[in-house]
Amino acid sequence: MAAIRLPIYTAPPLQSKYVEEQPGNLQMRFASIRTTTGRYIGWCKGVYVFVKNGIMDTVQFGKDAYVYLKNPPRDFLPKIGVITVSGLAGVVAARKGSRFKKIAYPLGLATLGATVCYPVQSIIIAKLGSSPEIEVPAKTAHDQKHSMALPTELRSETKTKSESTSGATQRMPDPKLMDHGQSHPEDVDMYSTRS
Repeated sequence: MAAIRLPIYTAPPLQSKYVEEQPGNLQMRFASIRTTTGRYIGWCKGVYVFVKNGIMDTVQFGKDAYVYLKNPPRDFLPKIGVITVSGLAGVVAARKGSRFKKIAYPLGLATLGATVCYPVQSIIIAKLGSSPEIEVPAKTAHDQKHSMALPTELRSETKTKSESTSGATQRMPDPKLMDHGQSHPEDVDMYSTRS
């Protein structure tokens, strides 16, 4: 019996050539529509995220301002009055000046009024811009109660600085009560402590 050779086992022709399929007219139109709408949708997503973040920030600022203004400190209104009057004095002083003066005088005088009303915060802002080392002057208990909230690292530096300048002895925390990050007290020897 002779073996039957199936065509699947025959060798391919030696002169074969790969021809890439050309997209049709309909495919080309769909591709161009897809790229155009893809760019437009990406732009719309970017605008949506930008507007959404702006609205969320504005709402949060409004809530924070409402909470602050609902129970303002005792000297809040006089300080705002000083800042406002100094800004208006800048507007009056620059009414016949150039455009630069009309912008610079009100901003400069309002900034001057703010530094007079909030000296500690203005020193902190000035020192943040000039050097990484922050020294905050000591404040009285009345100033600490009615001043703006400081970040935690600045509050601790302010407290340490005011204790050291007031002449009181600085108290050291009890090492037994300090938490060095361990979850159980018997793990105290597993962690290094920094002083």
